[in-house]
Amino acid sequence: MFAALGAGACRQAWRGLGPSGVAVERNADQLFGAMVIRYTQVTRDAKYEFARDQLNRSALVPSRIFDDSAVWTNQPSPVLRALFVQGTAESGHYMLASRTTVTRPARMGDSRHIITLARLSPNEFVWDTSVDFALGTVSAGEVGALATALLASGERGSDKELRADYAVVAPRAAAVLGVLFSVDSMRSTPFSDGTSNVNLTIGVHADAFKERYPAFGSYLAKYSNPAHYRFSLTDRGGAIWFDVQGADRQIGIHYRTSQGRLVPLYGPARARPDTMELHVDFTTKLKFFTVGVRNLVTEFIITDTPHERAWTFIGRREPEWSLPLITERLIRTPLRRPFSGTGVIFHLGIRDTADAQTLLERRAHTEVQESAIIRFLNSLGSGAMSDLSDRTEREEEQFLREVFTALQLDARALAPSLGTGSPVAPATEKTNAADP
Repeated sequence: MFAALGAGACRQAWRGLGPSGVAVERNADQLFGAMVIRYTQVTRDAKYEFARDQLNRSALVPSRIFDDSAVWTNQPSPVLRALFVQGTAESGHYMLASRTTVTRPARMGDSRHIITLARLSPNEFVWDTSVDFALGTVSAGEVGALATALLASGERGSDKELRADYAVVAPRAAAVLGVLFSVDSMRSTPFSDGTSNVNLTIGVHADAFKERYPAFGSYLAKYSNPAHYRFSLTDRGGAIWFDVQGADRQIGIHYRTSQGRLVPLYGPARARPDTMELHVDFTTKLKFFTVGVRNLVTEFIITDTPHERAWTFIGRREPEWSLPLITERLIRTPLRRPFSGTGVIFHLGIRDTADAQTLLERRAHTEVQESAIIRFLNSLGSGAMSDLSDRTEREEEQFLREVFTALQLDARALAPSLGTGSPVAPATEKTNAADP
C-alpha cells in the first residue's frame, strides 16, 4: 500500500483523509504519527525477548514450549497458556513488556498483544493471536476513504503526468521508498464507460538497498529475490478484480476502477461483493530448498460499516504444496489439519468508537498437528526468523519509521494548499466521516 502511495498518489488522494487541509493534516498526524511512535527505538523486556524467540523457533512444534513457564505470563488451565504484552512509548523508546494483565490501548501508539496456545491432544494445538494498536482519533471511515482515493488517483493521467504529480505532493515518501522500489511503468487507460484500467510495474532493488541498510537489505535480497508469486482477488464466479504478480525483482499490479471503486478487470462494471476469494501461488527459497504453495484459496470477507473497515481471510481448502523431494515419503495428513474445522483465519481491520482510541486490529487463528513433515517445515521457517537478527530488525524499524515520518511530513506540507473546507472538530474529539 505504501509503495502505491509513494508511486501513484496525486493531490486529491490526500483528500481521502478529510474534507479540508486542517482535517488532512490532523488525521495524517494521527495515522502516520502513531506508526512513527511504534517504530522508534523499539525495546523489549527480558521475558518477552526470550518468549518471542522461543515462539518463533517453535511455532509449528509448540509441544517444545507448552510447559516452559519462562515463555508464558499466564496459565489459565492445564490445557491453556497465554502471553500478554503491553506496548507503549517511554522516554523516546517504544517498550514492549510482558504483563500478567493488559488493558485496552488508551494513548496513540499504545498496543496490546495476547497470544494463547491451547493443547487439544499430545500433538495437536491451537494458536490464537490478538493485537490492538491505537491510531489516535482518525476514524475507520477516513482511513477507508484514503484507500479509495489512492485507487482513484491512478484513474486519469499519463505516466509522465502521474509521476510529476506524486513527485510534487509526496516528495519525501517517494525519496524514502525509492531506495527500495522504483516505478518502472505506470499506465492508466480510460474506457468509454467511465472506468479506468491501471497497470503498474514496480522494481524491487534489495541489493541496492543494502548500501543504506546492509543487514535488512541482505535479508530482503535473500528471501525476496528468489520469490515467485501471484495474488488474485476474484468473485465466486471467477472474475478477477485485482491481480498482483511478482518475479525476477519486479511486481506487476493490475486493476480497474470506477471513481476509486474496484470493478472486474473485464466485462461490465458492477458493484463489488462483500465476500470474495483470494487465490495465492507463492514459492521462495529457504535454506537449500524451494518451498511454497499453489492454488491456495481463501475466503476474503470485506467489512465496510460506518465504524469499521476490515478484511478477513479464511482458508478451508488445502493448497498444493511445493516441497523438497526428501519429504515425499513423509505422511502428508498433518498438512491438511490447519484447513479443517474453522480453518486458518487472519483478520486485519480498523475500528473506531466515540470515546476511545481508534484501533488497528489484527487477529489470527490456526491449528497445528505435529509430525515429521511439520517439524521439517518448522526448521525452515525458524531459520528465516533467526535471520532477523537484532541489527536486521533495527534497520527494518528505522526504514519503516522513515517511511511513516515522510508520509506525515508530506501531508503537513500539502495540507495548506487543500483549502479550509468545512469546519472540523478539534483533534481531541472523535469525528466520523463515515457516519450516515
